[in-house]
Amino acid sequence: MFVRIWALACLAVTAAASPLHQEQEFSLDRRQSAVTVQQLADFKIYAEYAAASYCNGRNTPGQLIACSGSACNQVSANRPSTVASFSGFVTGIEGFVATDPIRREIVLSIRGSSNVRNWITNFQFLSGSCDLVRRCRVHSGFNNAWSEISVAAQNAVRQARSANPSYRVVTTGHSLGGAVATLAAAYLRAGGIPTELYTYGAPRVGNEEFANFVSRQPGGHYRITHGADPVPKVPPFAFGYRHTTPEYWLNGGSSRTIDYGIRDIKVCTGTLSFACNNGPDIPDAVSHMYYINDMGGCSPGGFDVRIAPENAAEVDAAFDRIIAVDRKYIEENKMPSNSSMTV
Repeated sequence: MFVRIWALACLAVTAAASPLHQEQEFSLDRRQSAVTVQQLADFKIYAEYAAASYCNGRNTPGQLIACSGSACNQVSANRPSTVASFSGFVTGIEGFVATDPIRREIVLSIRGSSNVRNWITNFQFLSGSCDLVRRCRVHSGFNNAWSEISVAAQNAVRQARSANPSYRVVTTGHSLGGAVATLAAAYLRAGGIPTELYTYGAPRVGNEEFANFVSRQPGGHYRITHGADPVPKVPPFAFGYRHTTPEYWLNGGSSRTIDYGIRDIKVCTGTLSFACNNGPDIPDAVSHMYYINDMGGCSPGGFDVRIAPENAAEVDAAFDRIIAVDRKYIEENKMPSNSSMTV
């Protein structure tokens, strides 16, 4: 089952023996060092919007956003209306654009993988060029997913802005959805649409040039991680992947803790950080499902690892094989492992 991952990991260890760039460029974002009460409230509402993508990705225009259980109580109370929903035939990506009349927002929410076990089993590290900035490269799979829905998503956002010119635009997503939401925000901003970005448990999306470009774009940028969630640790940084910055780390409690206060959230900066989520060495796949909310609460059947708890150990082992690539890279290149890399 994990032959493909293991083969790629072995290749990565070989590649990790030499630095990826002669000039390692690590940026540092010092915009803030603490989280406010209002920001935490925003983290909660957009976590609900991200969770809502698991059961609203096939809505019809005008249909209200709603979730089973308590996955999006705050959101549904605002009675947001679907502008459009969309999906990709090849990648299986889904999402929706909705208008929230209470918050006066246009929200683009993109669904993550409903089967984390299959996702990591078939995960590959290939990247391709992008046209956002010079030397930009992004993960091919994430880029393919965005390409399948980009026209429909951007058209829906523009339609909603035309009808609601005073509303602000927000993109959000969990897991794979967070990666694609990052690309969506980057392109919406580049196209002249001010956009806020909230992601939950998103993997690394692109290289240093991409990460710096997105991090420096105007607009709020909140990359939220939880405990030892292994998804933000992939693809390996040994392959040149970097994170956008800053990171907001939900720390403390159990894997399933969703009740966090502002003192439980640590802010870490830098496109390559060995603090916050990248600090814990033992992966915990269960924590990926809980981001101030039960992220699979309205997914049909829930997440695969929740249906069969024994799969969590299997998923952790698969992630650990990938993360071992970066451990090897750190060791061979004598990199610090307790801080953010900066210029």
